[in-house]
Amino acid sequence: MTRSSTMLYRIAIPLVILLLICTTLVGGLAYWATPTIVIQNHSGDTVRVTAQWGTSRKELPAVSPGAKRTFKVTGESAIEFVVTYPDGTQLRSLPMYFTTATTVTVVVTDRVVEVTADL
Repeated sequence: MTRSSTMLYRIAIPLVILLLICTTLVGGLAYWATPTIVIQNHSGDTVRVTAQWGTSRKELPAVSPGAKRTFKVTGESAIEFVVTYPDGTQLRSLPMYFTTATTVTVVVTDRVVEVTADL
């Protein structure tokens, strides 16, 4: 090998490693910054929960007593939740605004739906 190709390798390898590290950090930040929705069922009944935000809607599988469901959403908007109890009663939460890195927590109790948001 010539002296110039050895120098090229000495420069190229650290640059490739730096690029990989930067890509990993950007990907990790994008994942961390995505808004997260956490639904906790503290009621004595299995409930069905539907989330509605913007033009999107997500129906979750049945949430058993004591269970927790988590999902991620994109963008920023106001989100509402409709909880359906086994007897057919439906409760709608107040809208909660979410944006980057927000965690929205929904706590379902007997006949009450509480929604909070934290950064």
